[in-house]
Amino acid sequence: MRRWTTRGAREHAESLLAGEHEHGHELFTRAVQENVGAAVGVVVFGIVMGVLFAIAYAAIRAVLERRGLRPDPTGLALLLAAGMFVAMVVTPSLKYPANPPTVGLEDTVGARSSAFLAMTVISVVGACVAVAAGLAWSRRWGLWRAVALEVGGYVVVMLCAMVLLPSFHEVPGPLSGPDGLVLDGFPAEVLAEFRLYSLVNQALMWLVIGVTWACLNAWTRASAKDALAVGNSPSAGSWLSRSGQA
Repeated sequence: MRRWTTRGAREHAESLLAGEHEHGHELFTRAVQENVGAAVGVVVFGIVMGVLFAIAYAAIRAVLERRGLRPDPTGLALLLAAGMFVAMVVTPSLKYPANPPTVGLEDTVGARSSAFLAMTVISVVGACVAVAAGLAWSRRWGLWRAVALEVGGYVVVMLCAMVLLPSFHEVPGPLSGPDGLVLDGFPAEVLAEFRLYSLVNQALMWLVIGVTWACLNAWTRASAKDALAVGNSPSAGSWLSRSGQA
């Protein structure tokens, strides 16, 4: 009996059972994909998410300030990072959890990718609408009632989306041949660990984005206060008066 190893091992076993001996040539080796490719992908994805975070932060802060509110920059940055993590990672993962490259059929890659993208778009749009509605209702019904309504509305919309969107259950099972079992099915422990580590990785990324933005805001405010204090100090005023007399 052979244990589960990689997609390549399973494809090789399937080709042997089917009597096929030709194998396609990979453009990039597994080592390159797992090391260089993964590192580049994580960095690029983090930059893109950081840009989206900056745009969302600026838009929400501008709306709040137009309504006469002055939110704490640190709290707003951390709260926004947590909200984007929930809307873009946690909620779509409840319907379509992350799977290793060895899980899933090649024939359904397009359908699975489209369904996951649709789920993510619905979650993000639903979260944006919920936040906008909560801000509009906060003056009429109070803060906590508005928050409860927006959270409840978001949950209802996402439950409907989860029911309507298609489901995919394509975890590879055991592979048998004429002489008995060739490969075991995909280990449930490995699948669970992969999904857990994926969520932890995303959580760390959004935590770093939120904390970095909060630190930058704190540093900017401290620099502005120092500059204002220096400008209003008596020594600076006397120096400016002497310069004017000269």
